[in-house]
Amino acid sequence: MKQLNCVLILMLLFGISVTTYGQDMSDSQSLQDAVIYEPATIDTADRQKKNLSLPEEPSIPYWVRELKVNDPARHYFGIGMSTNAVSEADDNARIEFSKSVEVQVDAQVKQEISEKGRKVTEAFDMKNTVMSKMILRGIYITDRWQDPDGKKFYSLIQVNRDDYNKLIQEEIEREAARQVAMNRYEEKKRIEELRHKESLVKLEKDQTELALKEKKQKDELREAKKKHKQDHIDHVMRTYGQYNTFQPHYRLADMKNAEISAFKHSISVKGSLNHPGFVSADYGLSMWNIVGISLMMSMDDERLDRQDATIKLKLLNGVGKMYRVSAALSFSQYINELPVIYKFRDFETISLSPEYTLGGMVNVSVPRLYSTVCFQADKRRISLGMISHPLFMHLDEYVGVFFQADYFPRPFYRNQYNDKWQIQPGFQFMVLPDRFYATIAYEDNHMINLGLDIHL
Repeated sequence: MKQLNCVLILMLLFGISVTTYGQDMSDSQSLQDAVIYEPATIDTADRQKKNLSLPEEPSIPYWVRELKVNDPARHYFGIGMSTNAVSEADDNARIEFSKSVEVQVDAQVKQEISEKGRKVTEAFDMKNTVMSKMILRGIYITDRWQDPDGKKFYSLIQVNRDDYNKLIQEEIEREAARQVAMNRYEEKKRIEELRHKESLVKLEKDQTELALKEKKQKDELREAKKKHKQDHIDHVMRTYGQYNTFQPHYRLADMKNAEISAFKHSISVKGSLNHPGFVSADYGLSMWNIVGISLMMSMDDERLDRQDATIKLKLLNGVGKMYRVSAALSFSQYINELPVIYKFRDFETISLSPEYTLGGMVNVSVPRLYSTVCFQADKRRISLGMISHPLFMHLDEYVGVFFQADYFPRPFYRNQYNDKWQIQPGFQFMVLPDRFYATIAYEDNHMINLGLDIHL
């Protein structure tokens, strides 16, 4: 029985050993990259287990067999392995080397940050920049090895730790100086942008204030002009406004203005004083104070000289505050050339050729001068006149002085001297308020006439 128990125990131990050896062999066959850790954190026994597939021959380098260098405390290293190609083993070695260096870079960057109080983002950027530059800075493959079967390739990168730490520190300081310069530049740029923004805000504020000031000045100037104008109107109305309360007489010397008589019937008779004799007669009919009809005849050398019939329509009836304005349109029929008529039976043998014309009249009062400017125009004549009442403050419109200038484009309406231009001044008297007017005027450049106008 004792012999049987010993056999069973030996068989059980052999089975366990075979199973363990098979698992180690499987792990060794699947391993393609050797991971290098710092000596303080690497389990050496685990490394040796993963590399059991390599026979212990003197021709196999120590770093291949042990997956570490002889003095790992004094060196940074990275060991890469590949079953495909040497280049892949080189790349894996670089990867493992960067992992070993990253720990040191991270520690030195943290020290730099703690000493100089940099931002977290600056530390992150510094670490990435230093790592990128250190990997690209003279890192070469130190050694390579290939197993005799040509199935596995090994690559080694090994540098002195102290020398490389100095390079790392130099690069960190260089990057720190670069970041300081960059931060200064960014700060200066930020300050300049802030100043520029403040100057733009100030400029916009100044422009807004200037625009508001100009608008205020324009508004004040507009209000001042408006007030000045209103003050002027008020002054004129207070001082001269009464002059606009009456309607001037509708006739000066022989021109008719835009006014229509307030009475229904009007009769005018005119005679010469320096050449005694009858000059003209006129009859007017007014309707609704807006329509006037007049018939006129004149004599020359004791014979009928002119005939005129006019209808006048008033369009504006004394409108306006400071300046009273009236306007009217007229339509006239007249006989251009009258034959010589001595007896009534001569009417049986004569032939008349009437003509027609449209015309217009305008009156504008000028209260400050106690005057009214009159204008009349049709195809027979163009007349401009002004009547003034210089004693209006004392005598109202009882005494007036007028001046009339006429241009006659057609010979038929000219005087016996064929003058195109005529100057006709005179005086006008209101004998009875609004009913009876007397006019003395120098007419036709050679006659002094007396005219009487009666309104019924």
